[in-house]
Amino acid sequence: MTIFETFAPHARTSRGRAIVTIGAGAVAALVTRFRIWKNRRSVARLLQWDAHMLRDIGLTEGDVYSALATRADQDASVQLSMRSLERRYAHRAQAKDRLAHAAELRGPGARYRRKA
Repeated sequence: MTIFETFAPHARTSRGRAIVTIGAGAVAALVTRFRIWKNRRSVARLLQWDAHMLRDIGLTEGDVYSALATRADQDASVQLSMRSLERRYAHRAQAKDRLAHAAELRGPGARYRRKA
C-alpha cells in the first residue's frame, strides 16, 4: 500500500520565512544575553553598598556573592530576588510561630499569666 501526501503551495514555508525566523531567534538570543549581562553588572554594583543598605532591601553581602557565582548565562538579579523573597517568607513564618507560641502560653490553662 502506498500513501501519497500532497501539500498546498501556501502550506510550505518559504526559504525567506525560514531565514527571517532564524534571524529573529538569533536577535532574541542576543537581546537576552545583553539583558543578563546588564543585570549582572547591576548586581555587582550592590557590593559597593554597606551592610545596612543591603539589609534595607532584604539582602546580605553573601547573597550578592552567591548570585554572582551562578553561571554566566543565568540572570543574577533573579537569584537575588528569590533569596530576598525566601528570607521574607521565612521571617513571616517565624513571626507566626512566635505568635502561636505566645497564645499557647496565655491560654486558659497556662502557667504564665499577665498580671492585671
